[in-house]
Amino acid sequence: MTLRALLLLLLVFAAPLRADPAIGIAFPPVRDAAQMGFSLAALAPLDIRHVRIAEAWERRGLTPTPEDFAPLIARLEALAGAGLSVLLTVELRAPPAACGASNAHACVIRGDAPFEAYLTTLLQVVGPHIDAIQIGNEWDHRFPGTTSEFLALHARAAAVIRAVRPDLTLVLGGVSGRAGLYHALCFVGANPAIPVLDWPELRQQHCIRGASRNERVQAAVSAVLSVADYDVADIHLYDAPGLWPDAVAWMQAYTQAPIWVTEFGGPMPGAEPTDPAYQAERLASYLSAINTLPIARAYYFKLTDDPA
Repeated sequence: MTLRALLLLLLVFAAPLRADPAIGIAFPPVRDAAQMGFSLAALAPLDIRHVRIAEAWERRGLTPTPEDFAPLIARLEALAGAGLSVLLTVELRAPPAACGASNAHACVIRGDAPFEAYLTTLLQVVGPHIDAIQIGNEWDHRFPGTTSEFLALHARAAAVIRAVRPDLTLVLGGVSGRAGLYHALCFVGANPAIPVLDWPELRQQHCIRGASRNERVQAAVSAVLSVADYDVADIHLYDAPGLWPDAVAWMQAYTQAPIWVTEFGGPMPGAEPTDPAYQAERLASYLSAINTLPIARAYYFKLTDDPA
């Protein structure tokens, strides 16, 4: 049996786990008609109702018109036609003229860049085809600027979203999970629940050698959770399901908002077996762990390993 077949079986027979939280899929292949057809056919038997897809300003030009969003609109219409609700992740990747500091994942959008105009047009063209939106992805890990610079960008975006589409759920921009998982592993001492790994060595790596970096991330995430404008906080949870409850509890200490898990999954690349039987067993443990968390929605990452 293939890995994909095992995934389908596990998600189908884990139906009680889908009741609360709702299980969605992050970033199914939707680039063209062939990929969209594949994804819709795969999602239907899983009874998936929520998907997360991405949009980036760099694809649309510095001052896009509604027509420049035609590829995104086609994707959203196909997903809506299949009865799927969409969380749209607006990645902080912009045309070079709009960027200050940059890396491979994001840039610090300049204060004089027409960011608000881009977002206004985007929000006007997506119509009723999205129900939630977020700005940035794993900003605590990938954003090339400071916490203050991310907060400023998020505030600019939130002001536009509240004015143009106040009906949308505004989700905070993709917290990598490092801060909460560090708390669970190093302060609570939770069992990661990955039996094949040498956790004493990894505790040395994360709790001692990586302590200063992890503490900086905790400070950044807690600050943003405390002051940003958002409706839902979010976190990414990978590989170590035994740490997930305490990671979510750490986040709850800094926010009164509901929490979604906008990515979850595993196994850990390069450290756990890759055979389909092991991955199927681990998927069952991830679904069981997610079902225990005080969250309303969780997106599995992802439908396929190979985007082709």
